[in-house]
Amino acid sequence: MRIYLLFFSTLFSNICFAQWGNHKYINLEPATLVTTYSLHIQEDSTNQNNISKAKFLLFIGANVSEFVHLYKFINDTAIRRFTTDDQVISYLSNSQANIPNALYRIYKNYPKGKLTFTDHIPSDTYRYEEPLDIFNWQLTGDTATVCGYKSQKATCNFGGRSWVAWFAPELPYSDGPYKFNGLPGLILKIADTRNHYVFEMTEIQKPGEEVMIDIEDKNYIVTTKQGFFRAFDSFINDFITRARQSGPGNDLQTLAKNLSRRNNPIELLRK
Repeated sequence: MRIYLLFFSTLFSNICFAQWGNHKYINLEPATLVTTYSLHIQEDSTNQNNISKAKFLLFIGANVSEFVHLYKFINDTAIRRFTTDDQVISYLSNSQANIPNALYRIYKNYPKGKLTFTDHIPSDTYRYEEPLDIFNWQLTGDTATVCGYKSQKATCNFGGRSWVAWFAPELPYSDGPYKFNGLPGLILKIADTRNHYVFEMTEIQKPGEEVMIDIEDKNYIVTTKQGFFRAFDSFINDFITRARQSGPGNDLQTLAKNLSRRNNPIELLRK
């Protein structure tokens, strides 16, 4: 299964990254803090053994933050050196590149008071905004040491899931992994109550050299969250249908079967 998903991720990423030569970026502001989060995902809601892992970076500036997959950040940084699509494809095809399993970027408070989400669906890049203050947190009196920091427990409902977060008041950043924000301290760990999605901070540091939070300046397909997920689901369903029609014994049929088991998105409700 891992081989087939890697094939799909490589194909998907090559289509997306190959369009990035000579692209321009808008500098937003320097990051003053960089945190690394691990993510454990149960991709198949019916199979608790179907666990995948990923690492993400959260860049926090004075006013804006950016959340991105570690390998996407590394690859994007490398690709900016290239001037042709052939150079990009060559880089992604050799052992230097680790293919991320998430291509989205999330910007908080950009524009002010909003959350901006960008992602790729071959061969287009989509963008949507939603309010930043979408979380109705309930603070509790429970405390614990999490990631070496005295932390307080908070709960909320988001995306059709119930979530439990641990945040550190001594780290005065109202931010966290994915879209989560709005607590009086940095979120160090957050998981849904079924432990299908578990984010946990593994590293926190101030950058030794300037790291700029930026966003690509391009012609996005501007849509709503519902519009983006409709386009994404349509692409995946069309891919699965075509793969199943490719003939018996074809590797794409196995890939389609495995993709169909990835039935547990982080946001079950997409309104």
